[in-house]
Amino acid sequence: MKQPWKTALTFVIIGTTLLPANLPALAAEAPQATAAAPSNFGLTDSIRAAVKSLAVETTAGGTRIGASVRLYNGGTQKTRIPDHQLHVRTTDGIRYTLKPSTANKPALEPGEIGELVYMTVIEGTPTIKLSELSFVNVDEYVYPKKETNLLTIPLGAKQVWYASAAGAEKTAEPKGWGEAFTIPGLNSSLRYTPAAIKVQYPTGGASAGSSGAASTGAAAAGGAGETSGSTATPGAGGASAAPDGAAAAPGGSSGAPAGAATAAPNAAGAATGTGAAAATGPVALVTLLVENPGLGRETVPEFRIDGQSDHKTYTGARTELGTVTVEVGEKKYIHFAVPVENNVTLTSLFVTTTETFVSGGGQGAPATATGFDVGRVQIAVPSGAQTDTAPAISYRTGNPIVFDPLNKMIDANTEVALMEMHLHESDNGFHSVVAKFRITNKSDKPVPVPAFQTEIVGGDGAAYAGARQSGVTAALNPNMSYVVNYSFNVPKTEDGKQLTIKLLDTQTAAPYTSTIASLQTAANTDAAGDTFAMYPFDLKIIDWSISSSIATIGMYSYKMVAFFEVKQTDNVVVDQNFSRLYFELIDPAGRVTGTGEAQFTGANKLISGKQTITFNSKTEQLENPFTIRVYEAFDTPSGLAKRYITTLKQ
Repeated sequence: MKQPWKTALTFVIIGTTLLPANLPALAAEAPQATAAAPSNFGLTDSIRAAVKSLAVETTAGGTRIGASVRLYNGGTQKTRIPDHQLHVRTTDGIRYTLKPSTANKPALEPGEIGELVYMTVIEGTPTIKLSELSFVNVDEYVYPKKETNLLTIPLGAKQVWYASAAGAEKTAEPKGWGEAFTIPGLNSSLRYTPAAIKVQYPTGGASAGSSGAASTGAAAAGGAGETSGSTATPGAGGASAAPDGAAAAPGGSSGAPAGAATAAPNAAGAATGTGAAAATGPVALVTLLVENPGLGRETVPEFRIDGQSDHKTYTGARTELGTVTVEVGEKKYIHFAVPVENNVTLTSLFVTTTETFVSGGGQGAPATATGFDVGRVQIAVPSGAQTDTAPAISYRTGNPIVFDPLNKMIDANTEVALMEMHLHESDNGFHSVVAKFRITNKSDKPVPVPAFQTEIVGGDGAAYAGARQSGVTAALNPNMSYVVNYSFNVPKTEDGKQLTIKLLDTQTAAPYTSTIASLQTAANTDAAGDTFAMYPFDLKIIDWSISSSIATIGMYSYKMVAFFEVKQTDNVVVDQNFSRLYFELIDPAGRVTGTGEAQFTGANKLISGKQTITFNSKTEQLENPFTIRVYEAFDTPSGLAKRYITTLKQ
């Protein structure tokens, strides 16, 4: 019951590509602005034809020419496609005959759209510039053979994809960064906008070290390389076969029928839509915003994003697994991972689809599917830019954080606020930054504690990954708050006066991260006095002393007796994962001879009044005087993270 409506809708969507046969053909001399709206021509009284894809590429086996032609039957009955050969002619007058795919249909139902794929490989690497494409009927049973031209379609400069050309010479519909576009040649009304590009390493959730701009990186993994169409799974990288008697699948290409044998995948290392194979080197993660302005739900068609430098193309792959559907009026992000190499500057991105050519398969022999790529849209990459989906905003500590409304990690009923961020000099040759976030469940049901990661960008633009505390409760009950700590190592040159802290989604584009909030702020300045803020506690050390005792013959041990004033200033869950007070016992020579701890929870938790801290140190001589450094500390996968509180001196 739904098929007639679907066919009609499909026809409306591709109206710029094919018109019904009872309308006059578009004038051949009409200017061809881009490949987005190729002219259509009458092949027969009821069948019209338009060039969907043409590609010329240098491969290991020679120069490959691939073509995909879209046909539309505007008649009232099933019509056979006339017997023909497909010829292409170069600007030098040389003619090449392309072989038809064995998956090409012999006939079209009324109102059906079909796609025919052709390919040939020429030995050597001649310079080829195509000028026209022709359907030619060849009578082989007379001598000399008789050729009858059925249709000749002139080719504009932007209708042919020269895959092996230098980046500046490649022809695709040009778009600026942030400019919305649809993908020419695909039966889809989905609209895309470049939203973010960031070079990072796949580290299972947190970016490693300092990440540079989108133009730089280190040696890439095996997934990177020059883009080349190659044997591919039928349907991989944008090709899919429409079932017999049905219109071509929206967004697909004519290709292998069901059951066709598969061969090696494209250079991307993973077919689009099946998830990108993680590289071990740097990867440019490209985020596209996709929205559906159409009349019904749509599936994101098969395509990929490739990166282009001045001299090389780098093949990308989509990170999302499976199909991605977009409801009417809905917006969502899709992500593409593009492995890059050391000292490479990406100047543009190409939206690339793959056509599938099928050969063999007769008399029980296995069919072989070969893919050839076609660049559809060229997106300019801002010079030296590294963009995020969530722009940095000025932020005041304690306020609720505003997240990207399209993020999938933090829902509307979960409130996150940065409560503290302190910078201090460590004893390991760098500065440490400790950030403390409060997470509040404002719903009426338990919710998982979001596992976001963090990153700090210093005043010089360098980014530093955060280490999340190791122990975090799994779920948070309604109307309750929980604290999660993060630690960062930054250079000693960082003064903390101009910092940007980013909250990262570690799941949607795993193993890569995307920014869901970006806050411009500064490290907290500790207030003068003897009361120290350790959210949600205020701590005051009223008095203290150190005593020694003989632990064993010839060995001395030490403990500190202190009087504390501890106040909890906010209603926040404090569990065994909460940070603790950490004391370092420093001898007169400046060496750490022992450490001690005091917890804020448990049987011996820190409370107002007298508290005894026992140090795990033993010395052969009685040392004096001692210095005690006091920290707030928590465990991370990278080790113990400490925030400096104060120093006590005898």
